[in-house]
Amino acid sequence: MVVFDSTFLTFLFVPNAACSVDRPKDRIDFLISDLHGSGEKIRVPAPALSEVLVRTGHSMQQILHELTQSPRFQVEPFDTRAAIEVALIAIDAKKKGAKRGDSTETWAKVKYDRQIVAIAKVLNARAIYSEDENLRTLAASQGLTAKGIADCPLPYTRKSQGPILFPDPPQNDPNEPKS
Repeated sequence: MVVFDSTFLTFLFVPNAACSVDRPKDRIDFLISDLHGSGEKIRVPAPALSEVLVRTGHSMQQILHELTQSPRFQVEPFDTRAAIEVALIAIDAKKKGAKRGDSTETWAKVKYDRQIVAIAKVLNARAIYSEDENLRTLAASQGLTAKGIADCPLPYTRKSQGPILFPDPPQNDPNEPKS
């Protein structure tokens, strides 16, 4: 099972969103298809859902429908176990002398990131997909594999045309007399 954060969801629902990686939507669609084909669900932490809904407010109903009705996705709540994980992350950061840990983001953003990572950790996710460098750093520090769009391959393309095993039948010319 894998987790998507709000940046991955944004590229999924806003195909023209600016990205430094070529064809982000194609890469994410291919990843989703590959994961679904292998029977894996994509988990979406509720705080990440909140972030993407704020960014794409005009499409809120469509996004909610896709994420809550599709067999490919499952929205995960911030529950007691995740709250404990956030507390442990925060306590560890304070012990090291930095309330925000290694993040350069605002305190509000740090708290969201910690919630997302904590949910992924509680779920025993094998990877978290994000374009947010601070979130990926936090995830890695918590023992999670963190991947970005550049880590997602493009869909396969056929490089050469091989022999045609079943050619299309010839088309009859309507101007040609019938025999």
